[in-house]
Amino acid sequence: MILRRALAVLLLVAALVALYLSRGSSSLDELSDSAKSGISVAAAVCVLAAVRLWLRKAPEQ
Repeated sequence: MILRRALAVLLLVAALVALYLSRGSSSLDELSDSAKSGISVAAAVCVLAAVRLWLRKAPEQ
């Protein structure tokens, strides 16, 4: 369970970094809008995967 939670935290950090790069970073202003949208979609997928990992129940033994 700790491994899944750690992976969920890493995915959330990756999503936050991706959102920062696509919206807040001035060094990537030359990216097209479609590339920025793709990064935002990837960040959303990371968040959804992190939530799924965090809320998943442990298997019954």
